Amino acid sequence: MKKILLGICISVFLLACNSEKKEDKTASTDAVTTTAPTENKTAGDELLPASEGDGVKNSVIAFSKGDIDAMTSNYDDNVHFLWSNGDSMVGKKVVQDYYKGRWKLIDSLNYSDHIVVALNMRVQQSKFAPTGKWVLIWSFAHVKYKNGKKLDFWVHNVYHHNDAGKIDFIGQYIDRHPIMEATKDMMK
Repeated sequence: MKKILLGICISVFLLACNSEKKEDKTASTDAVTTTAPTENKTAGDELLPASEGDGVKNSVIAFSKGDIDAMTSNYDDNVHFLWSNGDSMVGKKVVQDYYKGRWKLIDSLNYSDHIVVALNMRVQQSKFAPTGKWVLIWSFAHVKYKNGKKLDFWVHNVYHHNDAGKIDFIGQYIDRHPIMEATKDMMK
């Protein structure tokens, strides 16, 4: 199942990146165009360079090192963090406190196989997804807890940046049940 999901994600990413225009082989090489077509820069969404996702990737890497302050350094003070099961946290301090608490349970954490896609959404498609810069990241997590239990699982996060360039929304799509089961004997 993991290989199928990875294959689908990579396929979608590659298709999204394929914006190469095909040349018309039948067109005469002598033809000269004096006017360029007008492009509406306000319509449609735009795939951004991969480097636009570096801040988010660095945030994930900081988390894997237990550096919660570095992880949240670009978070807006009122960041909204939402898990796929509907639980949420609001506020940078709340997010920091939660993850500092979670790190008390973690012996080691590594991420591999990062897939990062940055885009500028110009047309609002849903009241839950505002326009602006979004960064999507998939990472394979390898966690060992202090109780000796180990988990490997895919994490998919989406990050929205506000007009000030700060992260104001994070959606995390994981199955939290195995995580909660692996750590339930360590919870107070």
